[in-house]
Amino acid sequence: MPAPRTPFSPAPVHAAAVLRAERRARLRARDIAAGLQPDMGADGPAALMRPAEQVRVQHAPGARPHTMRRLTDTCELDRLFYRANAALSAEQHAVGLRFKACWRRCISTGRLVQRYSPQTGQGGGTLEETEISVNARHAIDRALALLTLARARVVCAVCGLDEHPGTRIRTLHRALDLLHEKWR
Repeated sequence: MPAPRTPFSPAPVHAAAVLRAERRARLRARDIAAGLQPDMGADGPAALMRPAEQVRVQHAPGARPHTMRRLTDTCELDRLFYRANAALSAEQHAVGLRFKACWRRCISTGRLVQRYSPQTGQGGGTLEETEISVNARHAIDRALALLTLARARVVCAVCGLDEHPGTRIRTLHRALDLLHEKWR
């Protein structure tokens, strides 16, 4: 006969683990306050200081419009460009946004919903979507061919994947300047 089941008991909490987690949280809060690390939290000081505009939006016809807060910076490039000490120039920002647009077109696929009618081909999208995606991929390849490996990594991370550059900001500057000069 099998042994009776014991009620669920969570793993014991070790005091050392709790103390380590609290220390990590304190150090991260200190670094955020000093400006050494980005604060991407929804209620953090950096999130409250992001540039926003008040917009009146009408959700349905005949409904009363609501005042909403819309953020003007939507990606990491915008955050770097619009901050008080502007980490990017206008040319670098424009080239970064161009790279980001090509990156998005390059990774976009066709539709995401399935049809109930039988499919005759293997393609996921229309011919125009495929052609746009291929042209964007060629533009990305031309841009990355101009850069060294380290510069290509930081451009892909910041412009394409919206990561914070951290200590790689000078590499990002040089890469975007080079792309501004030579990428057509």
